[in-house]
Amino acid sequence: MNALPAEAETLVSRIESMLAQAERLLASGGSDEAAYALRETERRYLPDTLKAFEDIPPARRDATAAEMLVEQLRLLERATAQRLAVLAESAETALAANGTFLTERFGALETLPEAASAEVADPANAPPAMLVRRVLERLESESGPEPAAILERAAVRLAAAFPSVVTVRRGGLLGRGPVEQVALDVPRPDDLLRYALARTRQGHVEATVTRFLRGIKNKTVAVDVGEWTQGLIADLGTYVERERGARELLTRLFREAR
Repeated sequence: MNALPAEAETLVSRIESMLAQAERLLASGGSDEAAYALRETERRYLPDTLKAFEDIPPARRDATAAEMLVEQLRLLERATAQRLAVLAESAETALAANGTFLTERFGALETLPEAASAEVADPANAPPAMLVRRVLERLESESGPEPAAILERAAVRLAAAFPSVVTVRRGGLLGRGPVEQVALDVPRPDDLLRYALARTRQGHVEATVTRFLRGIKNKTVAVDVGEWTQGLIADLGTYVERERGARELLTRLFREAR
């Protein structure tokens, strides 16, 4: 990446961000042209395009070579955006069809009584994703808008709730200063995702997701905090459901907080 022209780096980052958005849609299946093109873009088209440029000796990477690379990446970016839109439209159609099915099965929303309070009555019986969501909601309510406060509270709350997957990096002498990064390494069946919140040089908080495949770092994508949170809830909820010790610790924390 360091050898790429600045505009090319920006394009690669945007393409990878779109591919990261497509991962969840692709995980639900789909063998049509859009799904195939997105998979091949990540597996072959994008890496091959970058390799073709990097294979040129540095002394010959002139403005013409850079212009060709940028033009090819622009093509990939537009094609990826178009395929992602098709995939998203299919998902929206499936959601609408599911809504129709639920209405036919249970009746219209206005005909049903109000549900009980969403507060966790018995943490031991609550869905893991709900418990994870409650942890993040409490974290948000306690932290406020200040980036420094968000990182400090995240370091305390997340490390207490998920100690086996959380790492905290601090600055200062001997690592005793302010929190610089909070990361959660969430294992999945085929890979591992590192969800990280880190302080930037400008004093903001950046949310990133890094994929590790067979222990090898694959890519890091900067995402919106809202998207980061939703992905973490889903993956961490699945992890808690699978790991008995994690579920027991989370349940105990909720009972103690009541």
